[in-house]
Amino acid sequence: MNNSTDILASIENEFTNVANIRKSMMVAKKVQLHSGIEGFNSPDAYAIYRNTGGNALGVVGGVFEPMNLNLFLDTIIKSVEESSVNIDLSKLTYNEYKEGAKVVFRLPLKQYEIKTKMVGDVIETALEFRTGFDGKTKVSLGHSSYRIFCANGAGNWKNDVELSFKNTLNNQSKLCLFTSEIMTAIHDVDANVAMLNKAVKVPVLKQAEIDTFLTKLTGYDVAQYKDLTTRKRNILDSINASIAIEMANTGHNMFSLLQGVTRYTTHDLAGSEMESILYSNVATINKRAHELVNAVLN
Repeated sequence: MNNSTDILASIENEFTNVANIRKSMMVAKKVQLHSGIEGFNSPDAYAIYRNTGGNALGVVGGVFEPMNLNLFLDTIIKSVEESSVNIDLSKLTYNEYKEGAKVVFRLPLKQYEIKTKMVGDVIETALEFRTGFDGKTKVSLGHSSYRIFCANGAGNWKNDVELSFKNTLNNQSKLCLFTSEIMTAIHDVDANVAMLNKAVKVPVLKQAEIDTFLTKLTGYDVAQYKDLTTRKRNILDSINASIAIEMANTGHNMFSLLQGVTRYTTHDLAGSEMESILYSNVATINKRAHELVNAVLN
């Protein structure tokens, strides 16, 4: 197969994938809420529903406008094309969470091998474009990573990119293009991988070092372990068990310490369910763990 045939096949695959995504996307409808009782005035409150009905996805105020997902998808595609980055749009996925109250378009990037003592210790990375219909979720762009070996996500999602705004009629004009923000996110992916490889080289040889880290992470004074509640001791014991597994696999270093925390959050807390990983205290703990590692390395 020659290059021109490959290019045409790639374009066709991307077109087919995008067309299938459009068919699967919901259409959101804003409906004003009424008391239904004579003499009782209704507040300026609305609910967001699928246009087919069902349970409300969220209760919102008058300024909230449900995202036009077709417009959002068009912006993603155009922005990727304008970025001139080699990203395969045929791998773009549309994902609904919280019964459709939150939406993520996920676009895989590259695989990276982390230089641990395990051969093939690979993480998959992706761009994530998020929005929602619950009145709380902002439009945002970030990146995620997923460690294949232990299926724990490498525990990270970052949205430091300058693209984060509420769903209002005026703000939807911001969807023109976010090509530069995509480039920034891709740069952040490379920086995060470099951080993980740097963490591999930082030894963690004593339990006291782990205890200090966990005290900062959880807010529990590990030095006063015996005085903690049973619940808090169980949490610390579970995290330490996960850290021990990771250190047995990839050595006594900061990378293994970090992966032990994310193993605990994604396996023990979230039960490997993506919705819980994305939208619970799991995400908060993972972000805090990465911040603490960055602080040690820099």
